[in-house]
Amino acid sequence: MRGQTPQSRFQAVFRWLPLPLWCYGVPMLLRTLGWLPGEHASYAWITASLFPVALALLLLGVDLPALSRIGLKALAAMGVGAAGIVLGGPIMGWALHAQLPREAWQGVGTLAATWTGGSLNMVALRSILNVPDQVFAPLVVVDALVAYSWMACLMACKGLEAPLDRWLRASAGGEQVPCSVTSHTERVRLSRRRMVWAGLLAIGVVAGCRLLAPTASGLGGLVASRTGWTVLLVTTVVLLLSFAPAVRGLGREGGAIGYPCLYLVLASLGAQASLAALAATPSWLLLGAGMVLLHALFLLIGGRCLRVPLAVLATASQANVGGVVSAPLVGAVYHQRLAPVGLILAIAGNAVGTYLGLAGATLARWLMK
Repeated sequence: MRGQTPQSRFQAVFRWLPLPLWCYGVPMLLRTLGWLPGEHASYAWITASLFPVALALLLLGVDLPALSRIGLKALAAMGVGAAGIVLGGPIMGWALHAQLPREAWQGVGTLAATWTGGSLNMVALRSILNVPDQVFAPLVVVDALVAYSWMACLMACKGLEAPLDRWLRASAGGEQVPCSVTSHTERVRLSRRRMVWAGLLAIGVVAGCRLLAPTASGLGGLVASRTGWTVLLVTTVVLLLSFAPAVRGLGREGGAIGYPCLYLVLASLGAQASLAALAATPSWLLLGAGMVLLHALFLLIGGRCLRVPLAVLATASQANVGGVVSAPLVGAVYHQRLAPVGLILAIAGNAVGTYLGLAGATLARWLMK
């Protein structure tokens, strides 16, 4: 576009086609062309060994106590939106089960995880439920297409804010947001020493959880594999540790190491997939679109009952369906004060998305028998 620098065009591409999609999609294309092997010992090692460490590193900085500073209406909107995803997925899976594979309940849970948390939770559910490639590959496309189409819709609704707020019986959204939530967007210099401590803590947690995983795997249920239990235990232990300010303070350094590890995991998963799996995309796209529409219905009904303004509903919705990159953008479209609120809600989604995805998978498995 005219007036844009090469750097701004580059940033726009990665805003609408996010980096996780490239990390997964490019290796999948190379594998389809025969330039990458479909099977290699390193793929299994990366998923089983590197992902739990990446998960621990990325969850170190989750600031759950910060939720108390963003207001009850924002939290309520986030909860109602998450309920719409977790319940909407199984309902759509039940309605479309004839057009979907037998393992579709796993895909429903995986979408519920990513649309209440993010890409981190999507990969976590993939490991926990052992989702097959023919199910997981279409989900990456559905996630990108539906989530970013929904983001565009939420931004477009800014023009309808006044009439929708009257219907919702709510006042302007920006006035109801506390001013104290501002520090999460500040940039600080990374410390190499703290990066070492973050890495050692993550490795130690993963090692301990690996020792406990064989005992937990005997419980059966949805999570049967040792790797799956390791991922679930790592999530729980790190979230408990993150309540300690000293651990939470390692979050930025943990993210600096964790995100490259996560992208490498996504690349290894993409190298094991094939574009042939995208033949099932139309049914999955319909399921994903239905999930988001039910999510929107839940938000509208809940917003009217609780008198939550559209600005807060839209920010919470994108924190669900989008994530830490896009939620602040949608919030800022409505009011600048909502940008850090969107960020905190999205980070909270990272914390609970794996558990909500498991809840969605459990319900979908029951409905789609």
